[in-house]
Amino acid sequence: MDRVTSKAAFVAEALALIAAPACACDAQGVVRAANPAMAELAGGPLEGRLLSELLDMDALTAPAALAIASSRTLAREGRWEVVLAAGTALPGRALEVRAKPLPAACGEGATFVFGPPSRSEADADLRGTVLRQATVLEHAPVGIVVTLPHLVKSCNPRMAAMLGYSAEELTGVDPVTAFAAPDQYRTFVDAAVAVLSAGGLYEGELQLRHRDGSLLWCRIRAKAVDVRAREAGTVWIVEDVTAERQALTEVQAIMTNATVGIFFTRDRVITRCNGCFAAMFGYGEAEVLGRSTRLMFTDDDAFLALGQHAYEVLAEGRRFGCEQTMVRKDGTPMWVGIIGYPANVGELAQGTMIWMIEDRTSRKLAEASLRNALMENQAILDNAVLGVAVVEHGRTLRCNPKMGELFGCADGAIADQWVSDLYPDSQAWAAARVRVDADFRSGRVHTSEHQLVRRDGSLFWARLSGRPFDLAQPHGRSVWLIDDVTAQHEAAEALRRARDELEVRVQERTAELQAEIVERRQAEARVHHMAYHDALTGLPNRALLAERLDRALLAARRDGRRLALMFLDLDRFKTINDSLGHATGDHLLCEVAQRLCRVVRASDTVARLGGDEFVVLVSGVRAAEECTLVGDKIIDALAEPVAFEGRGLHISTSIGICMYPDDGTDVDSLMRKADAAMYQAKAAGRNNYQFYSGCMDAAERHFELETELRGALARDEFALLFQPIVTVADRAPQALEVLLRWHHPQRGLVAPDEFIPILEENGAIVAVGEWVIRRACEQAVAWQRAGLRPLPLAINLSARQFMHRGLVESIRTIVEETGIDPGLLEFEITETALMQHSGQTLETLGQIFRMGIRLSIDDFGTGYSSLAYLKRFPVRKIKIDRAFVRELETSSEDQAIVAAIMALAGSLQMAVVAEGVETEGQLALLQGSGCQYAQGYLFARPAGETAAAALLGLTPA
Repeated sequence: MDRVTSKAAFVAEALALIAAPACACDAQGVVRAANPAMAELAGGPLEGRLLSELLDMDALTAPAALAIASSRTLAREGRWEVVLAAGTALPGRALEVRAKPLPAACGEGATFVFGPPSRSEADADLRGTVLRQATVLEHAPVGIVVTLPHLVKSCNPRMAAMLGYSAEELTGVDPVTAFAAPDQYRTFVDAAVAVLSAGGLYEGELQLRHRDGSLLWCRIRAKAVDVRAREAGTVWIVEDVTAERQALTEVQAIMTNATVGIFFTRDRVITRCNGCFAAMFGYGEAEVLGRSTRLMFTDDDAFLALGQHAYEVLAEGRRFGCEQTMVRKDGTPMWVGIIGYPANVGELAQGTMIWMIEDRTSRKLAEASLRNALMENQAILDNAVLGVAVVEHGRTLRCNPKMGELFGCADGAIADQWVSDLYPDSQAWAAARVRVDADFRSGRVHTSEHQLVRRDGSLFWARLSGRPFDLAQPHGRSVWLIDDVTAQHEAAEALRRARDELEVRVQERTAELQAEIVERRQAEARVHHMAYHDALTGLPNRALLAERLDRALLAARRDGRRLALMFLDLDRFKTINDSLGHATGDHLLCEVAQRLCRVVRASDTVARLGGDEFVVLVSGVRAAEECTLVGDKIIDALAEPVAFEGRGLHISTSIGICMYPDDGTDVDSLMRKADAAMYQAKAAGRNNYQFYSGCMDAAERHFELETELRGALARDEFALLFQPIVTVADRAPQALEVLLRWHHPQRGLVAPDEFIPILEENGAIVAVGEWVIRRACEQAVAWQRAGLRPLPLAINLSARQFMHRGLVESIRTIVEETGIDPGLLEFEITETALMQHSGQTLETLGQIFRMGIRLSIDDFGTGYSSLAYLKRFPVRKIKIDRAFVRELETSSEDQAIVAAIMALAGSLQMAVVAEGVETEGQLALLQGSGCQYAQGYLFARPAGETAAAALLGLTPA
């Protein structure tokens, strides 16, 4: 309801409360509202007519005529005598009219109330008016009641019936009787009095109580008879709106619980909506009220296009419906179905519109997906390499193009054809039907192969696969897949023929292969035996021994028993083999193998590792004494001479024995320790046996060091130290002895006495010695370049290195490449090395001496020097071994030896250096004997290249 309509309704309701004829006119004198008494006086409805049409305007005074014709001229209340015009209920009747301007809130205009012109006539007219009003009240469709404070003065029958009473029963009672509760009544009275006392019209809705206790909703309008006197009473108009409220409640329930969006619009502005609509578009309900429906559209063009189309349909009173893409609050599109119709058919497109909207996005996507699936399925059928057909009651309903191609028909020509026509005869069709019925009734997919006939009469083999659309109806519609398998049948037939031929050939070949298999197995056995046995003696070799020893260890661990490993090496076998030939040696080895096998148990293992090395594995040993018996048997068995080509060959063996678990728990450690014990037996004089003991760890360490030394030079584990040789008189450095050290990554610093003999044995001393010479020369050159005073370097040459044929050339190359002055080099050679191979030694010493390099004899006095040879060598210095210096202070023998060496050196004009000087007493005795040079811890310990320069106090030259 708009504002103008509400004002008119208010004026009409106010006029209805006036007992006399009354109407309201606008500023132009047009009647806009009139009460029933006025309509009766005028003889019909007045709304829209000029008030001047009811009156004889010529009989009016000028002010009255002007005020009635135009209410703008009425500034305050007026009162005039008027005469009714023809056409009214009382033409020519004189009446008195009172005019009053409308309140400002009701707009421009005035109210006009008609009454009798005189007292006597007024009484008569009043009685008539009262009668007419009584008639109106009696038949009014709404309840009307007049009240005084806390008292019902009167009411019409409609009001009484509304509450379940008679008019007489309600008259004179307290109005609180009709209210649901006293508190409700008091609240209502307070609110109404506040409005009525101000001269206003009270409006409201509240619940009243029926006589039977039920509640009904009523719409109430009230106006005070006289604002200045509350006792004048109040007129109430009461309308039962229970049904209307119920309808509104139901509508609201529908709106709230509807699964589709519902909204109302006026002039395309949203006036009301349900929660489903707001949620559908991502808004709150209050957020969309009062906003244009443009918010639902993707753009202005879509908004205008739908509005033009929809309102053309709605203007004709028809319902509008369509599907449209709309947009949510977050901008995401949504496909919706929308229906609209006018709320009031009379208003059509200009009034309120009711719209229902449904989100069909998922449905649209599903429909699109279904369409795509159908198109894809159709494409699959059209391009399938198999024939596909739908069959019902023995007739083909539909098929794909491949089906027609299989049977030589044009597209669709097989459709509506009997399936039996595709078989070569009725018997084949009947047999196929029996199998199909059995499978379909059992709920199985039927698969079979049959010969079918094409349109031209030719036969082909087809593979058929079919199943009912509904497994519960085996005799209903079914779908079939058909594939031409003629080529496969022909291939299978050819394969069967080939297989028959192949079976014949296989039988023939099988007999031939039997012999080959036997021969191959024998060859494999021979290869296996060769892989695990010694070719000469037939004994297990190292690989088979390792396997048997590993199994024996597992059994010993499981049973808690012991075993023994005996390592045998034949004594002087190399001499026999070299002197009498390999044939004799091979015969001797075979005889030894046979004798060893005879003296041990069958459960023991005798193996040959190679050369003259044998191993005996004795299992189930309870005590070491059992191994003693076995060792004695072996020595006794080999003591008998071996006859060969008229000779009696004598052989003996050295045996090393180790025990599990006393000496080791794995194959490698047991083999290594048995080998070490064997070496101990050889050292004990051969032809005996020795048990492994802890004292043999040195040998094991020897072997470990030998293995680790092989890569020490490549791993850069060697280093050089320097120890000064000083003059006895002033202790000034005269030379530096170069000493080799090995820094083992796990063992740390290894003493030279441990690793240098190993280098001598395995020949690695040649390469290591060459590295020492080169590294020492490079260091001497580096010191000179740093401005330090050059000192001669004394470098030891081992016997193995000295005898190497490439020694001289190697020294010459190093001197040339490093650029060192040969006079700064001094090679120390042991007395023993000097005395061996004197002719070659003399030649080598001569070549070194001619290069300008000095020579000295190291460890002098420990060998067997020949003075006759000694004087022939170009040696200028000898070094007294530390063994003669260590006890020099207490041993007269050592003092005599030192004195003799000093005398010998003096006669040969050689200088003497004493090694191992550690005390002042030793130094004093050496000085008294005429010794010129000394070396030892008394002066300095061996130091690295940097520390050596600082320790010796080297100064720039």
